[in-house]
Amino acid sequence: AAEASDNGASAAADGGTVGGLMALGRELLRLASEGGTQPLVLNKVSRQVDIEAHDTLQRQRRLQQLQESSRCHTCPLRAAHFEQSLTRSSVAAEIEDLDKELGAESLGLLPQLHAREKVLQALGCIGKDGLITLKGRAATEVLSGDEVTILEIVFHNVLDGSTPEYVAAAISAFVFPDKVDEEAQEVPLPKPLIRIRDAMLQHHKRIENLLREHGVDVDPEEHSRMCNVALMGIAFRWACGESLANIMPDTWLQEGTIVRSIVRAEELLRKLQDVAKLLGNMKLRQVFKEAAELIHRDIAFVPSLYIQ
Repeated sequence: AAEASDNGASAAADGGTVGGLMALGRELLRLASEGGTQPLVLNKVSRQVDIEAHDTLQRQRRLQQLQESSRCHTCPLRAAHFEQSLTRSSVAAEIEDLDKELGAESLGLLPQLHAREKVLQALGCIGKDGLITLKGRAATEVLSGDEVTILEIVFHNVLDGSTPEYVAAAISAFVFPDKVDEEAQEVPLPKPLIRIRDAMLQHHKRIENLLREHGVDVDPEEHSRMCNVALMGIAFRWACGESLANIMPDTWLQEGTIVRSIVRAEELLRKLQDVAKLLGNMKLRQVFKEAAELIHRDIAFVPSLYIQ
């Protein structure tokens, strides 16, 4: 049948439409008389393909009509709008994936978050109703160093009656996270500063025990660095007006470490001024201000590429 169709098509092209059809008919009769033709049988797969193809064509036609009837089809900015829509869809998919990842991580951290919340409630930073208290608001003003221990020192009046020099030395313990050489000898402290140091370490240890009681994961070494008193003697001498050249022979610390810690201590003292103002303690606020002014001097605050 295919051979007959080819021959017929050639004849139609040569002799016109009528002559070609007659030639095609004679060829088909000849093949039928010789038994060379077989009827076309559509099996189940062929019928299924035809139906699916028909449905696809119909769906394509409906979509084309819908597209042509849309105002977006004739919009001169449709290419730019399509690009924006594609970008928006991509970003939305990325946000959804990130939400799923953060959700999985948050579920793993949820017990630790609940444990820390109980610690804050025990310390009075959060009320039983879950609302933040005045003490908690004061802690948010610090946001550097061990703000919980700092607030415990302030609320328990550890620094009351202290001179600005002692206050500057005490605050330096919360800006010196470097590891301490246990064999190195610390700079001697005056008795009032020793009392402040011991009280600070006592509050810091109490907070560590409280964290452990409520199941918070605590690294002892990391926690001890958050209240590191190894710099207090140097900070006290600096606040008293001594030069770095006179201090360096008596310490194992590097000059850069000392300068960086003094700058951080001055920044923390300025934040604590806001805390004292929030609490309504103007006397303590003035002490913090004077302490910041005492250490803000000399080489530690000279503009330099290594510091700023």
